[in-house]
Amino acid sequence: MKTFGFTRKKFLSLSDTGRNTHVIAWLSHIYQTLGAGRATAPQFRDIARQYKRILDWMGMPCPSHPSPGSTKEWMVFISDAIHSHRIASGKVLRDYDLLDKVITGDRDQPGPQPPVMEYQVALDGLRSLFNVGSIFRTCEAAGIKTMILGNCLGKESPQVRKTAMGTHESLMEEHTQDLTRVLAEKKDQGFRIICVETISESSPCHEYDWPEKAVIVVGNEEYGISPHVLSAMDDAVHIPMFGKKNSLNVANALSAVLYQAVFSRMNPVRNRYKIT
Repeated sequence: MKTFGFTRKKFLSLSDTGRNTHVIAWLSHIYQTLGAGRATAPQFRDIARQYKRILDWMGMPCPSHPSPGSTKEWMVFISDAIHSHRIASGKVLRDYDLLDKVITGDRDQPGPQPPVMEYQVALDGLRSLFNVGSIFRTCEAAGIKTMILGNCLGKESPQVRKTAMGTHESLMEEHTQDLTRVLAEKKDQGFRIICVETISESSPCHEYDWPEKAVIVVGNEEYGISPHVLSAMDDAVHIPMFGKKNSLNVANALSAVLYQAVFSRMNPVRNRYKIT
């Protein structure tokens, strides 16, 4: 187990930020060692002894630590300690330097059988490349095959590809400068045009009778869906809001609405949950 490599005099000569930075680095090394299962009971006791001495130097109280043999509890303790030192040094709190990914790769096999539905998603003038990339990822997860990009960038953007995390490769794009015309063509092909908007005639998304074939349209982060695009819609849906705000971030909103559509198509019972 790595020994903290400072004497008291040398350690106290550092700035507060420098002290916390070195403690974080030492604790992170210990965390990785514990994660590899390479700690013994004497080493646990040595960690506790060294960390108490460091906190004494810093004039900080030492929290109670787990018993020597509980690796998992020690990993939680070390993680919490690292976060406390990040706060003290003004650093951003992060988990990804410590924790393994829950899923480290993509599926080797297909997921569950998707419901019977033919859906596409249309974006009307989105400006945030983060939102566009996030929507790519949501659409791929929900089984969407085609995205219609009205006056916004798509997979040609490095920022979109970065946020999409490879999901853009599984989706087809239709770029257009005239989304209203494209939606009219989709209607001729049997798609129902459903806009996600908080307008008076909008239905709560959990009460809407989702069709088998549709295009879900979301709009600009600031202005919503353009009036001329709204003129092409068949229906509008919204997410009920129980707080002070009347809307969500566009990528989050689409996630909620799209999965409501998926779950509704999976469940033959319609309008089971109603908010009164």
